[in-house]
Amino acid sequence: MRTVVSACLVALMFAFVAVAQKQKPWTEWTKKDVDKTLNDSAWGQTQTEGGSSSSQSTDSAVTQVAAPRSSDRQLSTRQGESGEGKPVSYVKYHVRFLSAKPVRAAFARLVLLSKTEPNEALTTQLQGFIDRDFSEYIVVSVGVEVGDQKMAGPIMQAFSGANAEALQKTVYLERKDGKKLFLMDYRPPVEDGMGAKFVFKRVVDGQPFLSENDSVRFVAQMNEKMKLDTRYKLSNMLYDGKLEY
Repeated sequence: MRTVVSACLVALMFAFVAVAQKQKPWTEWTKKDVDKTLNDSAWGQTQTEGGSSSSQSTDSAVTQVAAPRSSDRQLSTRQGESGEGKPVSYVKYHVRFLSAKPVRAAFARLVLLSKTEPNEALTTQLQGFIDRDFSEYIVVSVGVEVGDQKMAGPIMQAFSGANAEALQKTVYLERKDGKKLFLMDYRPPVEDGMGAKFVFKRVVDGQPFLSENDSVRFVAQMNEKMKLDTRYKLSNMLYDGKLEY
């Protein structure tokens, strides 16, 4: 009996820790928390092509495509700097639901982490960015990370040279029932470190296109050689007790 009670107490303790971590304010997130949210979470997935970056040395070249100016570098998800090592030929597409609060919170936290001293005015400003109203739109952002700087040019051109009209039939969200929601608008990368932005209507025929019971697939055929295809489960996209996408 004592063993059973002890096991229950341990289970409750771990459950409490998990809840506490989930509810941790964004202003207390670590860099690891930010990276997890942006690149490997319910709201952010990474599609990797080419050689594995996991085997690269710390001297390998890693470049964030369309990275911000040095003054805006706090919003970059850049992983390293060029060095003397041989570059690894890989591409990582970081596909995130920017219209979801935790993703905006992660970008906001990057800004604060870049500061040496607390700044209450900046924190308030960033909170406004996090709380921005996305009730009419779903926005998916795509950031690109390359292992070899030589690969950046053609990839950047594909994103910066695209427009909504050209992508309307090749970019869509697809529900588990097969129904597709095609692109409404497109914004090429700018110097904010968040990448290209794909905009969709949130409400179709008076009803949200997505619900908590859905899974959703983001597909973007940028050109003949570049296709993004990532999947998400909405039941996992809960933040502060609310569905966020």
